[in-house]
Amino acid sequence: TPGRAHGPVFAGLTPAECAAGQTYATSLPSMFIVGHVDYVRTVRLVPLGPEQTELSAEWLFPAEALASPEADIDNIVAFGRQVLEEDAAICEVNQKGLRSMRHEAGVLMPEEYDLHRFHEWVRARHQAFSPKP
Repeated sequence: TPGRAHGPVFAGLTPAECAAGQTYATSLPSMFIVGHVDYVRTVRLVPLGPEQTELSAEWLFPAEALASPEADIDNIVAFGRQVLEEDAAICEVNQKGLRSMRHEAGVLMPEEYDLHRFHEWVRARHQAFSPKP
């Protein structure tokens, strides 16, 4: 079941970290890491062209979780794959919408802070390699 630990919880987590259930970290330009209370997932995105991206995900479990009969690893991976597939489907719909004649670029929502950070990262790299007047 999503929202609960499926294996041994990592030692040393604070009550706030346990209550949050997961912590996200981004490694620009193309990777994010999700630390759950009992496992870690990495997701890497590699652009293959203007409208195609390769996505790879890995689930990392401590040895004691792999050895534990109570650890529900198959459920963790199945749920993670479902979420990734749903996210991919929405991304495909968004990409199609970008080609619409009615599409107008707009501002980002506050929840899109990582996308804003990525835009700033790209902008800074372009400026670093742009010829100076």
